[in-house]
Amino acid sequence: MLLKLLTLADFRNWATLEWQPAPGLNVITGANAEGKSNLLEAIFFLASGKSFRTHRDADLARFGSSGFAVGARIERRAGELSLVLRWDRARGKTLTLDRTEHPRLADLFGQVTAVCFSPEDLSLVKGPPEVRRHALNLLLLQVSRPYYYHLREYNRVLAQRNAYLKRLPPTASSELALAVWDEELALHGAELILRRHAALAELARWADERHRELSGGHELRISYVPSVPLSEPATLAEAKAAFLQELEQKRREELRRGITLSGPQRDEINFSIGGRDLRSYGSQGEQRTAALAWKLAELEFIRAHTGEMPLLLLDDVYSELDPKRQAYLTREARRGSQTFLTSAEDLELAFPDAASWRVAAGELKPH
Repeated sequence: MLLKLLTLADFRNWATLEWQPAPGLNVITGANAEGKSNLLEAIFFLASGKSFRTHRDADLARFGSSGFAVGARIERRAGELSLVLRWDRARGKTLTLDRTEHPRLADLFGQVTAVCFSPEDLSLVKGPPEVRRHALNLLLLQVSRPYYYHLREYNRVLAQRNAYLKRLPPTASSELALAVWDEELALHGAELILRRHAALAELARWADERHRELSGGHELRISYVPSVPLSEPATLAEAKAAFLQELEQKRREELRRGITLSGPQRDEINFSIGGRDLRSYGSQGEQRTAALAWKLAELEFIRAHTGEMPLLLLDDVYSELDPKRQAYLTREARRGSQTFLTSAEDLELAFPDAASWRVAAGELKPH
């Protein structure tokens, strides 16, 4: 996959931009707060429909603007494609593919794929569970339109059910009324659980391979811990039945607390080495190595599911890694992906063969 042109309008601090990056490695330098990371954020937005830095689309609009647009021309095995993803306060997100507007955001997924590694991702292991769930969601959105559908519908029903829970008194009639929401919640929830389980089983193998190379042979185990207890392997019908049973068992407590207590929104992903939980007992170096292994595994996961290497976005992570991990990441950056690397430091000596760009005063120029 090759990004041939990136265009921005009112995105973050960029009023306008037309940029033709080079194939291979692109190194983008400049002082902090000049807009380097915003370029990578825009590319990732085209891949996932989301930012890797904020959950609010409104945060991406330039100050004083009511909307923004991110466009690209992409070269893929299936042929060249132009796309524009817009957002404004009135309409939300709208997608244009080859100058034709598409009413469904789902049509975006799979058009552009990208893996982003930023300093925030170093907290993937030690951070709260929602960080790991979010990382998995962003990955699966890029390769599975059904996953997007079930995630969207699950979140819609969950929000409605939680709003209903807050209004209902903890009575027997309320329990009966609440069951109306459970069927749809369990259907979409079961789909998410099984898709996450399958994805993590696959991702864990590649992460373990990368971790062994990075750590001198130490095994990394990544395990999925759904909040709904399941026997393995489980069918969709079995997962749905288990979810419904869990909802029934916790219904009185949910009415008392006013929130849904089971489901994919409470899933966990565990990292361990030698049976030792890395979140609680891992050193900072071990946690960072595991996070790097996860991100490199994402490259292999997307390639396996799409047949193409995704774009690799490295957002100011070199200064956060020791020389050994820097060298490993450098090797990966040259392995076949078109790579975009940002840094506040001058990296010309480290990457003499890269296309070098500099961001200053709202402009991007060859360096």
